[in-house]
Amino acid sequence: MTKYSSLLLLASTILPVTGFQLSPRSSVVVGSSHRHSSSQLFAEEWKGDVVSNTDDGRIKGCVITSVGETEFTVQIDGVEADLGKFGAAIYRKITSDAKKQQFQGFRPGTIPPHLLPTYKAFAMDECAREAILEAMQQNDIRPFDAARSEMEIGQVSIPPRKTKGTKKKKAKKGAAADGEVAEEAPPAWVTFDTMKDALRGGWEPGESFSFVATKCKGQKLKDVNTAASPSLASLADE
Repeated sequence: MTKYSSLLLLASTILPVTGFQLSPRSSVVVGSSHRHSSSQLFAEEWKGDVVSNTDDGRIKGCVITSVGETEFTVQIDGVEADLGKFGAAIYRKITSDAKKQQFQGFRPGTIPPHLLPTYKAFAMDECAREAILEAMQQNDIRPFDAARSEMEIGQVSIPPRKTKGTKKKKAKKGAAADGEVAEEAPPAWVTFDTMKDALRGGWEPGESFSFVATKCKGQKLKDVNTAASPSLASLADE
């Protein structure tokens, strides 16, 4: 049982029956922008790809390293990959469904505050796993049926928190010899060991995030465009 299995089980009991019905990825359409599972549920709310911010539909900021014949490590750079929109779409979907439920002691349409952290955690976890599976497919790797549940996600980085009450300092005249003011480097992202720690650190749906996923299981597909046929191979030897 993965560390998020209990979280997903809790979410499934809270959400209505018509909520997330994730089907296993038994088939892969290599090289296409075909959407699967969760991303199909949000098509009406958000017209973009899962994490793609390129014209050809591929994920930027993705690095896949082979650690075995069928095991891979996937790194997603949240600065380049557009995870924020998809995470926000997931969160809107589950909270919208939750508002249709009647919680004892609360008015209709009201979500108990103590459930919001669970919904945020589900949105972050689902967004990351969907991005990993999409990245594997785009790199000609067929994820195994149990890949979603067996992968482990860590080294989660989120944007720095905004500090209230701080104002930008105005540059003094003549401070720079060439008349230009040097721009301050943007604050570095904060890295946590787990998603749970990143959520405690203040991650909110709608923000992107970086992470490393290990134990991503799948089968590397042969490149049919570069694989030489027997006849071509014989000609090359002549």
